Amino acid sequence: MYRLAHVTDPHFRSFEGARLGDFLGKRAVGALNVVVNRRRKHKMELLEALGEDVRREAPDHLALTGDLSNVSLDAEWREALRWLEATGRAPGATTVIPGNHDAYVAEVVASRSFERLFAPFQMSDLPGTTAPAYPFVQLRGPLALVALNSCVATGDLGAWGELGVAQLDEAAALLAAPALRGKTRVVLLHHPPVKLKGGEDRNLKDREAFAAMMARAGADLILHGHDHRDETAALPGPGGAAIPVIGAGSASYAGSPDKRARYNIYEFDAGTITLVTRAHQEEADTFAEVRRDRIVG
Repeated sequence: MYRLAHVTDPHFRSFEGARLGDFLGKRAVGALNVVVNRRRKHKMELLEALGEDVRREAPDHLALTGDLSNVSLDAEWREALRWLEATGRAPGATTVIPGNHDAYVAEVVASRSFERLFAPFQMSDLPGTTAPAYPFVQLRGPLALVALNSCVATGDLGAWGELGVAQLDEAAALLAAPALRGKTRVVLLHHPPVKLKGGEDRNLKDREAFAAMMARAGADLILHGHDHRDETAALPGPGGAAIPVIGAGSASYAGSPDKRARYNIYEFDAGTITLVTRAHQEEADTFAEVRRDRIVG
């Protein structure tokens, strides 16, 4: 059995080393939201406890699908790097992609700060591809992880995402690559590729194009974050076969039991895929299994 952990939307918090000039425009609004709102809703101690649980569970691989930061500061990402190191995992045992909060302002996207810091977690296993770049493929055990970037600097206060024609075309080619034959293909992106929550200011704009690509190329499982809650949907693959689309809740959320800090572990065993959700139990102050569902096979 091969076990893949999926952690998302941790929203690490740190302003260390930031200058006043860093907080202009959208970042000013975002930083105010962190101070007034997010620091109450997202608890760093829950993140630390989740990291300890990941270390104990020792999955074969960890996928972290974005929103490592709040306002795309290097200090926030360095906190994420410290957390990853504390889990005791080598970079090759972890995949990291950005979320919309990691593409908060245009200058950060242009500088590729995120990609420089997390390059060891974004190395492609297919020859002829240059890392870090999106999409990329990592071959791990029975899995082929196909990692996409749905995040753009929106230029407004929206949280919407977009993959773009070029990335969708390349993803289709990668999913059909000979190296992926016989592998369980798991697609990773931040935004849900189906509309599940809220208005268009926070959804994936080209989700119909993504769905059309999936219908042609196919995959076995699609994982995302963004909505801070457990979500289950499906997209049709080739011949109409259903591809599970699973979203995980925030890794640091301090709210009600159904949304409280959590992550998923997927167990791949002889053609079956079992979803296990581990969530923080406030009274016991520990993580425990709260759901176990066979989603394939």
